[in-house]
Amino acid sequence: MIAATALLVLYLNEPNTILVRDPEGSGDNLITDNAKALSRGFNSSRELDFAVIGFPKTGTSFLLEVLGMHPEITMPPTEFCQIHHDNGDKELVRWMKNQSSYHPADQKYGIKCPTMVRATNAIQNLMKVSHQTRLVVGVRHPVLWFQSFYNYRVFENYNDPELNKSSPIQSPLGLDRTHHWRECSTAYGKFEIFLKQLAKVSLSSNEMLEMLRSDTLWAKRLTVNPFKVFIYSSDQLDDKNATRQSILRQDLKEFLRLDKPLIDFNSVPKVNANNETHPEYINICEPKFATVRQTLVRSGRKSRDWILNRFIKSSDVTVSNLEFFKNSLHSWGIDPCTDGFERGREVGEREKEMKMGNVRLPLAVLTLV
Repeated sequence: MIAATALLVLYLNEPNTILVRDPEGSGDNLITDNAKALSRGFNSSRELDFAVIGFPKTGTSFLLEVLGMHPEITMPPTEFCQIHHDNGDKELVRWMKNQSSYHPADQKYGIKCPTMVRATNAIQNLMKVSHQTRLVVGVRHPVLWFQSFYNYRVFENYNDPELNKSSPIQSPLGLDRTHHWRECSTAYGKFEIFLKQLAKVSLSSNEMLEMLRSDTLWAKRLTVNPFKVFIYSSDQLDDKNATRQSILRQDLKEFLRLDKPLIDFNSVPKVNANNETHPEYINICEPKFATVRQTLVRSGRKSRDWILNRFIKSSDVTVSNLEFFKNSLHSWGIDPCTDGFERGREVGEREKEMKMGNVRLPLAVLTLV
């Protein structure tokens, strides 16, 4: 149930659509689709099995690589963000139909589009095609995420002169809740704002208003859907602990309803990683970016708390290695450019071991920011 106290709710002429208007805001920033949208326009006998929907720079390209290697899976070799188009559902059906000529009937079909979690009109299109799609979502320490995202955008501009003409490189210092450069903004690092759009937990009126007023960059669309979600931290993809890594692969295999195991993630080179350097690349730990880090750490604490206390409590959400996932997110409250970051992560690891009976630590040592 979604509370709408302090919001002006207007029912539109279009079926199954509600406009929720913030009296103090711009007036048209949030569109909410009710549960009837689940059955609207369903038009495919072949459903999409899964989608890797975001966030960018959280290992989504790596998952495209490793999942695409699996013999039971067929995925486009690059992002399939046509799902955002007005006729995105038809484009998806067309792709699956073309693939069906080359694969067995029980082949799993998946796509990757890391903007689906931000612009959930793609989820609406997906509901016209499928009721059983599984969604995979990655998150990352917001400070490290911002540096990676910004530098990747710089890399793309250097490799595409036309792109650099149309959208020249901008300073990272001005990328906030009112301005973005090719989607790069500290506002995009408020992961909980965009996860709320998946409608996996009830939202209070305050939570709705917070989502509505979080930035002036992107419309917010709360999309009620039947899809299950697997959320992971990028730390889990990079984890060198063989036991935890094996559990992660097993849990993801089961979530995606596969029979054969996934390849060892540590045996696959990371994609979208390069050794190039450009003058505009940033080292987020430089003093001039202190205010950016402060903003991201502050919002990171809020994202962490909402994900751990609200989002993963949903019966629709799956987490692998819960203690390791929690430890990874606890670090979001610590600036990664300080000594306390590694100490905090180490304490989190030792806290987990203590819960397992392996280590005894004084309570005061277990305090995390």
